[in-house]
Amino acid sequence: MIQADYHAHSSISPDASSPMEEMCASAIQKGLMEIAFTDHYEFLDFGKIHHVFTPAYIDHYQNDLSRCQESFGGRLSIKRGLELGQMYLQPEYAAMVLNNHPWDYVIGSVHKLHNTDLSQFTFSRENYLEIAGEYYSGLYRLALTSDFDCLGHLDLVKRHTSRYGLPDCSDVYMPAIETILKLLIQRGKGLELNTSGFRQQPCACYPSIDILKLYHQLGGTIITVGSDSHNTRDVASHFDLAYQCLRECGFQNITLFTKRVPSFIPI
Repeated sequence: MIQADYHAHSSISPDASSPMEEMCASAIQKGLMEIAFTDHYEFLDFGKIHHVFTPAYIDHYQNDLSRCQESFGGRLSIKRGLELGQMYLQPEYAAMVLNNHPWDYVIGSVHKLHNTDLSQFTFSRENYLEIAGEYYSGLYRLALTSDFDCLGHLDLVKRHTSRYGLPDCSDVYMPAIETILKLLIQRGKGLELNTSGFRQQPCACYPSIDILKLYHQLGGTIITVGSDSHNTRDVASHFDLAYQCLRECGFQNITLFTKRVPSFIPI
């Protein structure tokens, strides 16, 4: 049984709808012992600062999380986290965000190419391999240089190809994916099993079973499980399937983080 959700967005994130207090109550109701709030923080090309992701945004997050830790103390462990998008674009700014507060857990993700979210691209048979190639190039830059704990939803691009009836092209980019996984292991970084794909297209986890197996075969041991929930309903969503995936791939433990130091608990 998996009792820790390590990818949750409260209404502080611009695309989420449920307050942190309600997310905590949902986590307890669903039998969780721990939740990490990893609200979004996005970085852009050309040195631009996003108008939403400011010091005031971080202060809002910190205040809400401290209040929840006090309210739910003894019933739920609540970890301070962030999901940083494209942090390789502004490494000094990203370092400032991370160094100014005592984080427990940081997800490194790629959501945007050329300052445009992947969900806003029109995918076609003519361009989907090129877009996917740029996406995996971004993940390589992230894995090579950035300061995070686990890589988020590694093959996320398949969510968007599937919306247009196009295939998952991870097989085409498997050499690049293997390089990314090796970099994670060499640098002591981990991988996230993200269950959001089970409740939407492509009806599969991120990353795929094949990628999870490859990570395990290469010697990867740091792995978290996250629902990527943006509302109370999706907290711990499809954790039963995540458990089955982990066992199928040979994992015996999941990873928790405190002050960005990993620890391992059996599943």
